[in-house]
Amino acid sequence: MFFKQDNIIKIFLMLYLIFCGGLLYWTVIYSGSGDGDTLEHVHSSWLVWCGKLPYKDFFQHHNPLLWYIGAPLVGYYEYSLRAVDAVNMLTVTVFLIMLWYIYRLHKDFLSDRLGGLIAAALCALPQESLYNKDFKPDNFMATAIIVGIYYLFCYMRDKRMLSLFISFMLFFASFMFTQKAALIVIGIGCVVLWLIKEKKVQLEDCVISGSIPLLIFAVFLAFLYYEGVLIMYIKANFELNSHIPDVFYTRRFIHPSFEMTVPILLAIYALIKNVYTGNLYIKTFALIFIIEYIIRIYYFTPFVYYFALLHALASILAGVVVSEMIKKKQWIIYLCAGYFLILGGIYANIYRQRITVGDEYKYGAAGYVLSLTNPCDYVVNGYRIGYNLFNKDIDFIWNLKGQIDVIAATIGIRPTSDLESLIRKYRPKIIYGKNYYDTYREYRGEIGVHPIHWISNHLLEEMYTPLNRDDLYILKPEYQSYDCRYNVRTKTYEYVDKH
Repeated sequence: MFFKQDNIIKIFLMLYLIFCGGLLYWTVIYSGSGDGDTLEHVHSSWLVWCGKLPYKDFFQHHNPLLWYIGAPLVGYYEYSLRAVDAVNMLTVTVFLIMLWYIYRLHKDFLSDRLGGLIAAALCALPQESLYNKDFKPDNFMATAIIVGIYYLFCYMRDKRMLSLFISFMLFFASFMFTQKAALIVIGIGCVVLWLIKEKKVQLEDCVISGSIPLLIFAVFLAFLYYEGVLIMYIKANFELNSHIPDVFYTRRFIHPSFEMTVPILLAIYALIKNVYTGNLYIKTFALIFIIEYIIRIYYFTPFVYYFALLHALASILAGVVVSEMIKKKQWIIYLCAGYFLILGGIYANIYRQRITVGDEYKYGAAGYVLSLTNPCDYVVNGYRIGYNLFNKDIDFIWNLKGQIDVIAATIGIRPTSDLESLIRKYRPKIIYGKNYYDTYREYRGEIGVHPIHWISNHLLEEMYTPLNRDDLYILKPEYQSYDCRYNVRTKTYEYVDKH
C-alpha cells in the first residue's frame, strides 16, 4: 500500500514542479515584471553588448558575469522588450536547473527520490517576491552554489579531481555573479577546511582545483589594472557596497514570507532531529545552511530576494526531515499534497490577475519609454524608478541617483553631478521631472526634505512637455532637430543635425 502511495505522491510532485516551471515561463511571456534590478541588469548587458567596459565606460557596483551571459540575448533582441523576456526566461531555466540538482542532492547523497522531489517542490514556489523569473545575479549565484555543493559531494564520494574542480569553479562563478556571495563562499571554505581536518577532502586536491579560479581572478584583476579601473572596481564592489546597509537603517532586515518560513522551520527541525544521526553529507550541508542563515538574519537582508539561497538551502534540509516523517507516518503524504495544491492554486490566481495588456505596461515605464525613443536618444532614469533599457546615459553613474551617487561621492569615487547642466548639454528625450532625494535620510523618515538633484521649473517649461505618467517629461519637438543614423564604421547610432 505504501509503495502505491509513494508512487502517487511522486507523480503529484513532478506534476507540481512542471506546473511551477510552466507558470514562471507563462508569467514572463504574458505579465513580465517592472522590477528595477532586472531593468538595470538588462541595460548593463546592453552596454556590454555595445562594447562598453564596466567600471570604465559605465558605473556598476556588482561583479560582471551576469551581464556577459545576458549580453548575447539582449543584443539579439536589441531595442525590443523581447530582450527582457529572453533573459527572464533564461533565469527561469537556470532556476529549474537548480531544482534538478536539489533533487539529485537528495537522490545521491541526502535521502531518496521522494525527499528530493519534496525539497524541489518546497523551493519551487511560483512566488514573484522571490524573483525566480527576474534577471538578477542572486538567482544565478544561488544556482551556482547549489550545483557547486553537489559536485563537492561527488568528490567526497568518488575522490575525482574533476568534480572538485567543477565545484570550486562554480563557487567562484557565484562570486563573479555578485560580490555578496563572498561571505557564503568564505563560509563554505571553512567547511572544506573542516572536511580536510576530518580527512574527507585532500588538501593537495583543493590546492590544485582552487588554483585555476584564483588564476582566472588574478587575470581579471590584471585586465582591470591594465584598463585603469582596478581601483574603481574595488571601491565600487566592496567599499561602496559596505555602506549600503547603513542606507537602509531601520529596514536593514525583513522577515521571510510564510511560504519561505515553512522550509526554514522544517530545516531547523532537521538540525535538531536528523543532523546528529545523519550521514556526513547531511552534516556538511547543515553547516552551510547555518552559515547562510546567520548571514541573512544578522547581516543585511532588506529585500525578499536576498533569501533566495537561504530558501534553497532550507528546502533541501527540510526534504531530509519530511522524507523521514513520511516513512513513519504515511498520512503526511496527503498533508504535503494538500499544501502544494493550495499554494499552487493561490499563485496561479495571483498571476492570472497580473496579466497586462500591451508592452507599454508590461515592464512598468520601460516599455512606454521604449515606444517613445529611438536608438540615438538619451534617457535619464528617475528617483527610485528605472526605465532606460536601450538608450544612452548622460552620466557615468546612471542608476539609483540619490543613493549610489551619494555614497560614491562620500567615499571619493566621483562627486555628484549637476543633473540640470547635463540635461541641457545632452537634451535627453525622456527625463524625470521631480526631485531626487537623499535615500540615506529618506529611509530615516526625513521624506521629501533633502533633495540631491532637482529639475527647475524653468527648464521643464522651456524644453519639456509632461507625459502624465510616472512624473515623466518628453523633449519638445523644437529641440529634436536631428536624424538618427547608424554609423557603420563605429557600429553605433548617432545624431545627424538636420540643420
